[in-house]
Amino acid sequence: MPSTRYQKIDAHNYRHIRAVGDIHGDYQLLQSRLHQLSFCPETDLLISVGDNIDRGPESLNVLRLLNQPWFTSVKGNHEAMALDAFATGDGNMWLTSGGDWFFELNDSEQKEAIDLLLRFHNLPHIIEITNDIIKYVVVHADYPGDEYQFGKKIAQSELLWPVERVQKSLKGELKKIIGADFFIFGHMMFTNIQIFANQVYIDTGSPESGRLSFYKIK
Repeated sequence: MPSTRYQKIDAHNYRHIRAVGDIHGDYQLLQSRLHQLSFCPETDLLISVGDNIDRGPESLNVLRLLNQPWFTSVKGNHEAMALDAFATGDGNMWLTSGGDWFFELNDSEQKEAIDLLLRFHNLPHIIEITNDIIKYVVVHADYPGDEYQFGKKIAQSELLWPVERVQKSLKGELKKIIGADFFIFGHMMFTNIQIFANQVYIDTGSPESGRLSFYKIK
């Protein structure tokens, strides 16, 4: 099993920290919302829950945010599909999931996009943020099991794809994940931010709905 990548962030190093739901290439909407939130690149941090690309109009511009010190991201299933396409030469699954934007780029833009997407081989699957009192964990889709442990090895697929936990929560079968105070997920699209036990779902379907949601960590 490939190593599960964890990252710790000390909240004391930033004025404000926000997690943002699946951006899906909606760069202009992201910029507009950051302006509304008075986001300050010099003092604040934005953490993406993954799925930065596909479906929206400006995936490359969103990927370029990886060059900014105020932006970081966990890996989402759409980044994983892109990397699988590069590795296998079979881009059909990615294409049918919104990856057509890549094939519309010119050669130099494609090279830039590939270089940026390859960073997800090293970016974390899981980001833990703590201020000594409250511990937040950001993962794309789920953290399997009932207990969080920093450094625990988990199959990537269990972090990027599952919806079983949230489907059970929708039926009223709520269960906390111990080991952290709050878990922030994307992947599962809702009309508004949903909270079940200590799990917060912040994907509000920006390309289709025009709503891009944020969760304030600090």
